[in-house]
Amino acid sequence: MSFKKILVAVDDSPATATVFAKALELAQRDAAQLMICHSIELATSSQLTVNLVDLEIETRQAQSLLQFYYQKAKIQGSMAESSYQTGDPETNICDLARSWGADLIVLGRRGLKGFAELLAGSVSNHVVHHAPCSVLVVQGQ
Repeated sequence: MSFKKILVAVDDSPATATVFAKALELAQRDAAQLMICHSIELATSSQLTVNLVDLEIETRQAQSLLQFYYQKAKIQGSMAESSYQTGDPETNICDLARSWGADLIVLGRRGLKGFAELLAGSVSNHVVHHAPCSVLVVQGQ
């Protein structure tokens, strides 16, 4: 199976390097376009309102993270673009995959189990069940 548009979700976790490497490998193999995405999670209604200074810091960190992975793709000769959104990562990933026309999503998984996964939520589980395309989940450390 070959892919033409691969969306890879990145964050600041240690596993992201492995996730990105796998997405880049697949993109190079198939000469596919690569969309590098990141979500900035906002405070929920039960938390204090979002501090604009904190949001600006998060936005700068997201831009820096995306630029880092964009440059890695560019150095390897892959066509890449990047995108960041605010909100729930699981919703943002599925929405971007749909609007961009991705045929594969590559993302990581923290490896939480049981109650810890229930409390933290599972972005990868949500994406697997709601994505408009195939999903590759790369196990975290």
